[in-house]
Amino acid sequence: GDTPDTQQDDAFIIICPQNMIGLESSIHGPLSEMVDAAGDRPVILLNPDLTDKVSAQGQQSVRGRQQRLDFSDSFETIYQFQNIYFSGTSYFPILGSVVKLGPLEPWVAHQRRDLVDNGGEVYLPIYSSETVPENEVIMA
Repeated sequence: GDTPDTQQDDAFIIICPQNMIGLESSIHGPLSEMVDAAGDRPVILLNPDLTDKVSAQGQQSVRGRQQRLDFSDSFETIYQFQNIYFSGTSYFPILGSVVKLGPLEPWVAHQRRDLVDNGGEVYLPIYSSETVPENEVIMA
């Protein structure tokens, strides 16, 4: 409107942005507009899922796919905790985890091990890298 644009916010926090399955369900358009509006101020995404989803008519997976992938790749993960479990078996049993504890910290994969005599469980670090570990490394 007639009101001048004032940049009073230091940062923007967007919670759980995610693509949905469907023809016009990409979060990339609205999220891109939010990032553009933020200008040079930081944008923090909490629990995002920016993976490319197939649309009901197969159009979203084709049109603009590289642009969506490039936009998703423009964000840097600085903190993350993710449980590892077999897909399709609900969330249990938890097999391990992948963590990144800060912007300058490595990615660390942990495997879950059961203690003897039903003494509980322990998570052992098995891998550390500057890049996200592949599933094959975690499950080895």
